[in-house]
Amino acid sequence: MMSVNFEDYLYYPALRTRGAELRGLAMLDEARKAQIIPLITLGKWPKSDDFARSLEKAQEAMSNNAFFLDLPDDPRHHSATSLSLADPSSNFAAWREFTAPHENIIPVVQTSQGNRRQIVQQAMALEQAHGSLGFRIRDFQRDTPLVIAALSALDNVHNALVFVDAQYIRSAVPAYIAAVTAAINAVRTEVPETLISVLSTSFPSARTQFFDPSRERGTIPILDRELHESVGGNNVAIYGDYGSIHAVIYDDQPIMKWSPTIDYALEYDWVFERRPGVQNNSLGYQHAAQALLNRFPHIENSEVWGDEKIREAAQGNPHGSAPQSWISVRVNLHLAKQIDFSYQSAEEEDDFDL
Repeated sequence: MMSVNFEDYLYYPALRTRGAELRGLAMLDEARKAQIIPLITLGKWPKSDDFARSLEKAQEAMSNNAFFLDLPDDPRHHSATSLSLADPSSNFAAWREFTAPHENIIPVVQTSQGNRRQIVQQAMALEQAHGSLGFRIRDFQRDTPLVIAALSALDNVHNALVFVDAQYIRSAVPAYIAAVTAAINAVRTEVPETLISVLSTSFPSARTQFFDPSRERGTIPILDRELHESVGGNNVAIYGDYGSIHAVIYDDQPIMKWSPTIDYALEYDWVFERRPGVQNNSLGYQHAAQALLNRFPHIENSEVWGDEKIREAAQGNPHGSAPQSWISVRVNLHLAKQIDFSYQSAEEEDDFDL
């Protein structure tokens, strides 16, 4: 059993078991990795018929540190046999048995199927088996009352962390602020001591609207920080995001046309350099990396893995000449930046309180 003080952690990234995302996570240094408990959603892994391989890859990425484990709510992202894990029979026995052998896993209570009693009994059993557990509110109307009922049945509500997941927010930030606030208030009205993390993503599916006039660069505001601050910041909930990944997975769709692009994560923005029309993709990535080095000289002396990959590319040795390789760099840079920023901001707040 695992006992975790969730308030000790100031950033909760949500990732999926896709190669690029897990590589970005895996290449975090161990000190930063120890400062997070990511929420990892299982998904199909190449040449695997179940989720066992995906789980193995997640554990490798986390170096056997603790992480939340969840199932996808979209059947398209299940494997041939994994749908049975969400079966509510015997209070979600299949899910409980799948997570039981793994001491570093904090299971997320499944709420997309089953009735209220089955979900409550599942939560109670997971608390007894693991000591710590998670809840995820995706469908605010459906999930919120179920989570409240399950929280109320726990031996200790501090054994749980509730993720209020707004998913993709860029299309309507004010509406999502209102919806997240309402969900938090509903939970805390019934179970005041509930620990909550707010999750969202604002990374777009396409960068076109963010191009500057040259069409070679641009800036994408990170609206997830705005959402978190608007619902009350750290006084109300712990910050979380999707690790610079869009909410919808497009893995089944071929990439028809793309230009060498490198995204660079800052505290409140992603900036990018792209080189359209370059015949040689490796050369395009080299030029994009050189431009980032010119804009952000600190990359030269950084020990962050993503910065190392930019330096290598600038010297003509890109670690990959396709988008997937550079998604892992973006994820790594984003995680490192948000970890540092979250803990630095908390220290500054403590100093201000003094």
